[in-house]
Amino acid sequence: MSKIDEIIEKGLLARNIEESDLRKNTGIFVKIAIISETTSHLIIRNNEPTETTSEEFFGDERVVIPASKWRGAERSFILSWLRRIDGIIPKEYERNAVQKKNLLKNPISLLYGDSSTGQNKEATSIASRNYYDWSFSFEPLPEITERLVHNSLSDSGTILMDEKGQVQRNAIYNIQYIKPGVKFVRFVTLENVSKELLILQLIAIIGTTRYGARTAILGDNVKNKVIAIGFSKSDKPVSSYTIMEALWNKKSNNIEEEVIKQMKYSYGDDLLIQDDIENFLSETKEVMKNKDILKNICKLIVQKMDFDWKEFF
Repeated sequence: MSKIDEIIEKGLLARNIEESDLRKNTGIFVKIAIISETTSHLIIRNNEPTETTSEEFFGDERVVIPASKWRGAERSFILSWLRRIDGIIPKEYERNAVQKKNLLKNPISLLYGDSSTGQNKEATSIASRNYYDWSFSFEPLPEITERLVHNSLSDSGTILMDEKGQVQRNAIYNIQYIKPGVKFVRFVTLENVSKELLILQLIAIIGTTRYGARTAILGDNVKNKVIAIGFSKSDKPVSSYTIMEALWNKKSNNIEEEVIKQMKYSYGDDLLIQDDIENFLSETKEVMKNKDILKNICKLIVQKMDFDWKEFF
């Protein structure tokens, strides 16, 4: 019996969506531990468009990546991936612009949560089943960022000038980038999910390679590595901050070792690591590239939504 089957037998993950009841809180929590490493330059902006988001921890300014920066990119990826398969995502579905609740009957709306802004009976919402963590850099901000010069162009393609023919003050500016080779630990926690929904979440994580602000000169810039998945009947207090706090205290940058240590302490045997997680990720990748299997999984999810929430829709 595989490790994931053992987890299912213990009641810590629904074997399939048909064994789930979407109307009930089953108390199933799944925590995915990820190490995301920058492979090119990455822009994580705050309210100041040229500055990287950061906060002071343990006497140094550290890069902070809000959960929304991870979540938005991964939701967009899995949505575009499933659009490649006919009959899964309604053609009329537009994220943040849904006005008919029937359009929410799709796997992404179930996993990520969604809402319809239609009037009267068409107005409704679905709660999210995934929750993203913030991330913090081990290194101080100056060590892992650099500034590159940009210029603002007019419609004619020339640098913006003022009335006196001088370069405008905001025409030449520096944008702060996170350098390649920086590692961030983060977690995605799933609640009340089945094996199929876990696989969809993993597809979103391993398939997404582009994060942060979009520019004409930036492409893929992050590689994700899933290193552990914990299963429990209550959420465990393991987060990117607890990992980084331990590392900052020890002045050690062995992120993967600390993640495994804390996950083992919190989850014991109810944990996928090493060979067990590689086996499950291999299964996930097979589903990801097989349109027929993926379509069948998604159809079952939609049928379950229709059955459990027939009055809702």
